[in-house]
Amino acid sequence: MTDKRYSQGPRVRVAAVIVRDDTVLLAEHRKDGNTYYLLPGGGVGRGETLRDALTRELWEETRLEIQPGRLLFLCESVAPDQSRHIIQLAFAADIAKNAQPAPGDDPRVVAAHFFPVKALATLPMFPPVQKTLAAGMNNGFPDIPPSLGNCWTE
Repeated sequence: MTDKRYSQGPRVRVAAVIVRDDTVLLAEHRKDGNTYYLLPGGGVGRGETLRDALTRELWEETRLEIQPGRLLFLCESVAPDQSRHIIQLAFAADIAKNAQPAPGDDPRVVAAHFFPVKALATLPMFPPVQKTLAAGMNNGFPDIPPSLGNCWTE
């Protein structure tokens, strides 16, 4: 079955990098019996700004109200058969000090947790941005966001 989200060209996805006390928020996804982690976020709708999409997606997935910040990095994922092409823009985002994620509307997102930097290397993440996240959390994100190129993995 063809996923119609990719039939009109690349899909633009926005994601939030929410750091709290040397931990980062990740959304836990389950699909086809597999568990994996993503930066919380999702697709940008037609006519929707990147920041509006990010705010909406974070509410839908985690019930968190956010303040989007600057662009930290971008990457793209192109399937080897070119059936899917995703461009992800990751933004810094702030939440209230005591805010806690809660289940939202997206049935694929079963939970959201804060993970320490050390745990990132062991987590299955899509796209695989663990090294970029860890480097940014440990050393600060560069002022000019890097393009990570094609991050598609099988």
